[in-house]
Amino acid sequence: MKYDFTKKMTIGAARTLSSLQQAMLMLLSAKSFEEIAVGELCEQAMLPRATFYNYFDDKYDLLEYCLRTARKQLDSGCADACTCRMRMDTFLENCFDFLDRNLDTVEKILKNNIPDQYLINQIRYYLLSNMEQAFQAGICSHRFKIPDEMAAKLYSDAVLIILEWKYLEKKECTKEQAKEYVHQMVSGIDVQ
Repeated sequence: MKYDFTKKMTIGAARTLSSLQQAMLMLLSAKSFEEIAVGELCEQAMLPRATFYNYFDDKYDLLEYCLRTARKQLDSGCADACTCRMRMDTFLENCFDFLDRNLDTVEKILKNNIPDQYLINQIRYYLLSNMEQAFQAGICSHRFKIPDEMAAKLYSDAVLIILEWKYLEKKECTKEQAKEYVHQMVSGIDVQ
């Protein structure tokens, strides 16, 4: 990314980034990520192309920024968890809250972006990296009968299965039920 997010953001930069992020979400709600062009993003955001390129290298860079913004909401409280189970529970609750708040937009985006495309693969990668961070931080080490990498994948896949079941297949499921289902899915690997 061209923009330095470590420095204090100006009001103008915040507006520009918000406009571009909203443009990306609007276009993702109408078409696949692969079909979106930088020109369309600029037109939707009502910004000149030069402004886009002051902040981002390409549309992939903007998508990464959008995902990073969503990750901040999803990661809230996860780093404070004392166990993998607590981290998974916090993350799952954050996912439910995020998806419930943004359900209409998320459904449109998923409708236009099939599972083997770039956007969906980025979401899968994020879920896995979230659990891998827990294992790297040492809060889950030496608790499993299988290698840590495998346990992290199982945890992230279990969360993904529940989210797909509730939000894509439209099954009734509360946060508490979801946590219990995930606990049951991973119970065989936890030596507690």
